[in-house]
Amino acid sequence: MNTYRISALLFLVVCVFEMACKKEPVPQIPVSQDAFDTLVSPYLSIERTAPSYDVQLPSFLDTLQAFQPEAALAQLGRVLFYEKKFSADGSLSCAGCHHQEYAFAEPLATSIGVFGRANPRNALALGSNPWFAAANEMDAEGNVGIPLFWDHRALNVTDQSIAALTNEQEMDVSMETVLAIVEGEPYYQWLIEQAYGDGQVSEERIFKALTHFMGSMSSTNSHFDQAFSEAGTADMEADFPGFTPEENLGKSIYIQHCNLCHGSLDNRQQIFEANNGLENPYVDKGKQAICRFVYEHGVFRVPGLRNIARSAPYMHDGRFGTLLEVVNHYDSGVVRSFGLHGDLLEYNEATGNYDVKRLHLTEAEKNALVAFLHTLTDESFLNDVRFSDPFK
Repeated sequence: MNTYRISALLFLVVCVFEMACKKEPVPQIPVSQDAFDTLVSPYLSIERTAPSYDVQLPSFLDTLQAFQPEAALAQLGRVLFYEKKFSADGSLSCAGCHHQEYAFAEPLATSIGVFGRANPRNALALGSNPWFAAANEMDAEGNVGIPLFWDHRALNVTDQSIAALTNEQEMDVSMETVLAIVEGEPYYQWLIEQAYGDGQVSEERIFKALTHFMGSMSSTNSHFDQAFSEAGTADMEADFPGFTPEENLGKSIYIQHCNLCHGSLDNRQQIFEANNGLENPYVDKGKQAICRFVYEHGVFRVPGLRNIARSAPYMHDGRFGTLLEVVNHYDSGVVRSFGLHGDLLEYNEATGNYDVKRLHLTEAEKNALVAFLHTLTDESFLNDVRFSDPFK
């Protein structure tokens, strides 16, 4: 057999062998899908593709500007917000004091931390603004122009979060523990990969995700918002056809007496802290306990009023259980104290002095104001699944 024929035969044998050994390609499940089913689905009720957290504002609020959250970051932040493992006894998450159905406040006068430890203050409602990021002048990294907490001691979401996590009266854990939990839980491997493109865990990444989740909270679909938009006017003082006579009366009273501190509701608040005459002296000194200046005695954050009817009880110590009690306070219960905000004073021409302002509202007017405040409730926000507990 000549060399040519031997070579051809060997080539044929090799081809037959390769064809016999060759297998059809096996369809590969995308790694990310496989990881989601394995690492995420057993623990969390979330979609593989994060929903949009873009904020859509009605036309009368188009002056508000803030960063737009990134979907994957906000979804990661949602899980972090509801993570109970970030507490010393495994019972409490951020949502433990900030419940969605209560406008991200809670129905307790003052909060209860891990192991039943009492906190001296009421949990602020995170859902009290048309847009949390815009109301606090927050950027995408969590820095704020309007400080956070009742006493304004936090200048960014990182400081706010660390304070809540490490406070013995709240969650009482170290940041080392938080990082270890995130590194150890399988669902965070996938979530962080989706949000950042790799699995690196850091405090900065955790707090940025919380920033995007909290910064996406937007409440703009209340009866007030709908009626204002349907009225087709830029004049908030005009009667809204969609309001009852009582609600329109309450709106007029609000504009006359309340919007100096709490804002016109169609724009940004202008006043963010005040001594509102709850007592003299204040048991809780407010900002004075932080900065030591006597003129900060009894000065606390002025909260927004979106969803106010759902965030009872009220004030920094939760002393008022109903909106009518709050109205009665501002009508006739304000106590003169050093540093009382100027909008709660009025000039007395007879004496040449400034007296505590009294509103002298009738019972019908008080009820009308309460009725108007109820129009600020946004049920769609309070039931939006994007802000709900994702844990199974």
